[in-house]
Amino acid sequence: MLLSTTAAAALLLSASPAVATTAATTAAPAPAAAPVAFKPLNVEDDWSRFADPASRTTTWSKLKYIPIAGDAWLSLGGEGRWRAEYRGNERFGRGAQDDDGLLQQRLRLWGDLHLNSNVRAFVELQDGRSHDLDSGETITEENRTDFHQAFVEVEGKIAGGRTRVRVGRQEFGIGSMRLFEPREGGNARVALDLARVIYDNPNGWSGGAFAGYGIREAKTSFDNRTNYDYRLFGVHAARKLGEGATAPKLELLYANTDRMGVAFDTGLAGRDDRHTVSVRLDGRQQAWDYDVEGVIQRGDFRGLDIEAWYVSATAGYTFDHAWSPRLAVRLDAASGDKNRNDGKLNTYNQLNQPPISMRTDFGVSNLVTIQPQLTFKPNPKTTVGLMTAGLWRQSDQDGVYALSGMPIRSGVEGTSSYVGWRNAAFVTRVINPHLSVTGVVNHTTAGDFLKETGTSDDQSYVGAWITAKF
Repeated sequence: MLLSTTAAAALLLSASPAVATTAATTAAPAPAAAPVAFKPLNVEDDWSRFADPASRTTTWSKLKYIPIAGDAWLSLGGEGRWRAEYRGNERFGRGAQDDDGLLQQRLRLWGDLHLNSNVRAFVELQDGRSHDLDSGETITEENRTDFHQAFVEVEGKIAGGRTRVRVGRQEFGIGSMRLFEPREGGNARVALDLARVIYDNPNGWSGGAFAGYGIREAKTSFDNRTNYDYRLFGVHAARKLGEGATAPKLELLYANTDRMGVAFDTGLAGRDDRHTVSVRLDGRQQAWDYDVEGVIQRGDFRGLDIEAWYVSATAGYTFDHAWSPRLAVRLDAASGDKNRNDGKLNTYNQLNQPPISMRTDFGVSNLVTIQPQLTFKPNPKTTVGLMTAGLWRQSDQDGVYALSGMPIRSGVEGTSSYVGWRNAAFVTRVINPHLSVTGVVNHTTAGDFLKETGTSDDQSYVGAWITAKF
């Protein structure tokens, strides 16, 4: 399995924080250049501010805005990530193991062609490779050169807002990306084949609709294909409930996912046709911040009625101190199957969800996690995080699951609810807006349930990586 931090830390690892740059000197005083800040989804980066030739004073800025003819211009970008890992007792000792460490490399290169202010075409190549990984290379570990994104987008103004229609292969994430996330923690990110309508209105409701298919990923070059066995569609909406940057934000999401070959602990693999409804509220009140999301799922799995749910809540307090320490508690709880013989399936389907702790072996299905967190910044370019997490099964009739959704241990193998306890730490150093270095360590003590299932070695992880973006 691959590693990522919590949702907040994952954002730190995938995008450099804003750092001011210096504007070019002209005859008259020029306004300060906007900060260099990369967004978690590169398709949302906007470099049109370099349209003025006087603002393109560096090699990097000249790559972000290359005039072609008339109003047409091209923006080039890329990312390289190199990661060294040691994984001690993967899956708590069950199955193939990697005992001597491994190296991973992820390379991405993209071009964003703006034919005019209303039409753009975006293409990205991605190459993810693993070296000396002895425990098995899944598609998240090894996915060689392929078209990761390729879409066309048309933009216009409707009802006072910005409206975009985007069709093609694209990364997909909404809001906090708690339900749909492009697998940043993996060695290869994931995209979907979608048609989307995106509406942005800073003074009212924003949102959109989406429909399309998943990707059937493969390890060799240029062989990823549309997965017609995974269909999805939905709508989403969001708006601020007040004025100012700290005002609460309400987000609503409905998604239908219809996927073949889905497997849970309590039955054979089959078709999972599921309706997911999510309500999320986040905001800030002085030194306090909060993020709460509730999810209900209904549908049909191989003739069984689906009745599942998930709740995630984080509350944090940032102290007025030079190091900006933030103390927070995060709770995640997702349903598991209550009874194997009642004609219902209660196991939550985690969709394309990021990990809930600093190791991607556990998904949220049938798991309750209480996770105190402390982060602080010894200096403006360094962030340190300390976390501890207790892990329990929500239902003792269901097992525990991997981030992929596949069962790790079956519920029939033990009776205890206690899965284990995890301690973790990370540090990220931003060298400059384009380069960062991250280190992570964690240790998970196997709990009573894992011990009841047989092989139950404690699990450890050490990882370090360098991320470069332009």
